[in-house]
Amino acid sequence: MHILRGLLGPYRRLLRHPGAWQFSAAALLARLPLSMTGLGIVLLVSAIQGGYLLAGVLTAAYAFAAAIVSPIGARYVDRWGQFRVVRVLLLVHVASLVSFIIGVLLGLPVAALIAFAIGAGAAQPASGSLVRARWAHAVGGTPSLRVAFAWESVLDEVIFVIGPPLAALLALFIAPAAPLIAAALLVSGGGIWLISHRRSEPPAHHIRQRGPSLVRNPLIVSVTLMMVFLGGLFGSLEIVTVAAAAEVGSPAYAGLILSVYAAGSLVSGVVFGGRTESTRSPQRQLLLWAIALAAVTAPFPLVNGIAAWTLVAFLAGLAVAPVLILANSIVQQGIPARRLTEGLAWINTTGLGLGVALSAAASGALVDTFGSRAGYCLTAGSAIATMLIALLTYRRLHAHLQRDSSTDSAVDDAPQNAEVPPRSHERTGETSG
Repeated sequence: MHILRGLLGPYRRLLRHPGAWQFSAAALLARLPLSMTGLGIVLLVSAIQGGYLLAGVLTAAYAFAAAIVSPIGARYVDRWGQFRVVRVLLLVHVASLVSFIIGVLLGLPVAALIAFAIGAGAAQPASGSLVRARWAHAVGGTPSLRVAFAWESVLDEVIFVIGPPLAALLALFIAPAAPLIAAALLVSGGGIWLISHRRSEPPAHHIRQRGPSLVRNPLIVSVTLMMVFLGGLFGSLEIVTVAAAAEVGSPAYAGLILSVYAAGSLVSGVVFGGRTESTRSPQRQLLLWAIALAAVTAPFPLVNGIAAWTLVAFLAGLAVAPVLILANSIVQQGIPARRLTEGLAWINTTGLGLGVALSAAASGALVDTFGSRAGYCLTAGSAIATMLIALLTYRRLHAHLQRDSSTDSAVDDAPQNAEVPPRSHERTGETSG
């Protein structure tokens, strides 16, 4: 019990921060649809149209629109503030999602359905980036920020454990459109709750950003590439595990393997996030954890059987959470505060989103053609590629984070590094307009 208190103590102290549990809970509701909408599209379209080809096309259109356009919306959030921009995104997103549901039910042309799917994906609020930007504003410059990022990573795992079965149950017991209707209600309710909490909103930076977004920032490019391949691990693992369990005659055990994987990530996130002190730099920690992730994931194509897959999945889960937490921490430290939401959107929405979408399609094709062992090669290869990018970009990340803010030509602004004193709104009285 004493050990448990020690592990949970940093999180309890974090959530005592004024307004913390409110904006964190609101963001949790707002991003729960991230794990429901894609599956909801498949369930609705396949039930009405009777096939999966169109469902896959529409899901891909939604996912790619979200991955590509989300950083643009996040850039305007940094410029004009969350309240002013997110309410517009919510309106467009929910309207497009409802139009998509009606369009499928009425049998509208495929072009119209694709347009609605793209509109919903493009306007999807980057709720994970929004809440992390609030944490950076509230406790930035203190060890509590890593605890905050760990907390949100744990909640991300909870979302992807709860969301898919919830969507399936809603479609089964209520109606095929119920998952998407629930997603629209959750994102609108959680999003409105989040932006209505004005005291925790980061200040808007009414400055026209120079340059074409952060896409040319070497730090963002490096970390986003890592996240693409980490998303490749996520997207392939789920599909290949389902196929692998079916191949050995135990399809029901696929859920167990994936649950153990999620449990490993949860445990690791809680333990790692609660450790607020380290003698190693974040970029060195990221490199070491990426190496560990590659080492524990590499056996996937080499082992066979439910027990072996479960063990490897648990070890992979243990290594995943620290990589995610450190990636967010490095971006928070290495780019200006006025561009933080955009930077977080690049790695969390674009990087992970693209990786999941591409690997899901590729792993499905590999499994159909060569079997689950080939699919697991993609899973292991994604982890190894994450490690290789961490190795190749380590010096670049180190130089970028160590560079004096006055000479940082990539962003031409002061980075929000660990030496900056806390910018809590309660202490300074800052509010966003």
